[in-house]
Amino acid sequence: MGKIADISEILLELGLSATVTDEERAIAATALTRAEGAVKRYLGYDPTYQARTEYLPTYQTPTRNREGVWEVDSNSAVLRNLSSGATDLLQLMHLPVRSITSLYLDYDGRSGAVVGAFAASTLKVEGTDFWPNYDLVDSDGAKVCSDGILKSMGQWPTTPGTVKVTYMAGYKDDELHGSDLILDASPILGAVINEAVRRVKRVFAQKKQATGFVTGTIVSESLGDYSYSVDGASASQLMGSGELTPDSKEMLSSFRRMSMDL
Repeated sequence: MGKIADISEILLELGLSATVTDEERAIAATALTRAEGAVKRYLGYDPTYQARTEYLPTYQTPTRNREGVWEVDSNSAVLRNLSSGATDLLQLMHLPVRSITSLYLDYDGRSGAVVGAFAASTLKVEGTDFWPNYDLVDSDGAKVCSDGILKSMGQWPTTPGTVKVTYMAGYKDDELHGSDLILDASPILGAVINEAVRRVKRVFAQKKQATGFVTGTIVSESLGDYSYSVDGASASQLMGSGELTPDSKEMLSSFRRMSMDL
């Protein structure tokens, strides 16, 4: 798994970049891990740029017509259903798709569990047999498929594990940091930082540090045995569940993977 944010970005947001204790760093690292996990769950995929290999489809698509073939050995005979075409669309798990390294289609591939599955003869050619639904070009001039959809000249099989695809997907570091000229995925990074900082503050509040981090917007202060009171709404948001706040969800809404019933 890739990392969306670096711990130094969390410490900077907390004002701890100059001086930080081992305990504070450990708390921030744990908060970052949990924040990234929550963001990835909400998105439905890992948005970091890296290679992926998947066996698709992941579930059986209902079909009406099937072709059967008998498999016979010395002890048994089994009628196996071959998958029939259901759709000319196939959705990959991670977004955005940057390039396809290889794609194999084996009607008896069994997710690679059988010897000889996905042999060289089952390799398909991009542009001839299939093509990603490219919808833009990145700053390097490479095509990008935002929705992760692969189209086919024919129809994709419906049996799980009959397609093996290796591809590159995700947002690059400059795209996550908002410095790319074409793709701006900085809301993803922003949501991770916000969520990590919220979790750190929650831990510090639970430690009851009188002059440490506060849990929300300060509405009153007093000197002499320093004390403060905190706005109830913001405190509730910081001390709430381990999942995302409404603000973070709004930041991520346009990046979510919307699974298609293909």
